[in-house]
Amino acid sequence: MAASALVLGGLIVGPAGAARAAGVCSPTVAAVGFSDALDKTTAAGESVAGISALAHDRRSGRYLALPDHTEATALVWPLAGLDDVPVARPRVAGPPLRLRGPDGRLLPGRSDTEGLAVLADGSLVVSAETGPALRVFGRDGAWRYDVPVPPRFAPAPVGRAVPNAGFEGLAATPSGRRLVAAMERPLLGEDPGSVVFLDYRIGAAGRFILARELRYRPAPGMRVAEIAAYREDRLVVLEAAYSARRGNSVVLADAQIGPAAGPGRTRVVHRRPLADLVHCPTMGARSREYQRNPLLDNYEAMAVVPRAGGYTIHLVSDDNHSKHQTTRLLTLWATLP
Repeated sequence: MAASALVLGGLIVGPAGAARAAGVCSPTVAAVGFSDALDKTTAAGESVAGISALAHDRRSGRYLALPDHTEATALVWPLAGLDDVPVARPRVAGPPLRLRGPDGRLLPGRSDTEGLAVLADGSLVVSAETGPALRVFGRDGAWRYDVPVPPRFAPAPVGRAVPNAGFEGLAATPSGRRLVAAMERPLLGEDPGSVVFLDYRIGAAGRFILARELRYRPAPGMRVAEIAAYREDRLVVLEAAYSARRGNSVVLADAQIGPAAGPGRTRVVHRRPLADLVHCPTMGARSREYQRNPLLDNYEAMAVVPRAGGYTIHLVSDDNHSKHQTTRLLTLWATLP
């Protein structure tokens, strides 16, 4: 993005990140545009569906999208066209990267993979709710090692995690030396309004070790759907909820997680609301389900990328492989603390 103002989908963006005109969602967030180009498509014999995580690969300049399950094996899709102007043209940009386990075999498509982070050296970290697991893979999809997870984060009754509400969010900081894994919901028997994030740092052996637990309090009734790091000490948190009466609720918040170093095994995270996306313009979007704003959907994937004067936030919705839901890319522009 050049320093001079650009017009993107009706949004005027200047070098200071100022946003005007029809795209405004909040004082700091504006909608740039959306695309349903990926919806109900196939590639390499697989459905491009169920997208649960999105990460920007600085090495290739492309984005990587992770489905929570597939018909065959666990995989990562390379995507291009998300940043095309004036209109995004998201598309699969090559064959999928298929993930392999410690035994060298392809991981099954029902591995319930939910979070994805790209490290500075190009390797990938993937979180799975089954287990739960945090696994590091090479750029060829080969397993490298498992990041240790405390036993109480296993699903109940073995641990305290609500079943199917484990490591929904995953983020690596820009340096790649800090990793944060976010639970979707509070642990059973602990503070019912507080969600635990695990804060890892690179240890002496070059592998991630647990530094502390972070306590994050989402808006009432909301779950943590995804996180993305835009600074070493800051995250954007995607909070979500659904009801048949209200449709999807989607809120963005800033989380100040503090420095990687420091005393204490637990740290309370400061939350600052950024935008409730129900207030975004509809932008001509249509929905197959009832929504208070048809632009909304089951957004579960997010990437935050620095640009001149601000940040681009890409959200992708998980259609749950359902004909009643949509795989949608929503692009936002934000000024962040």
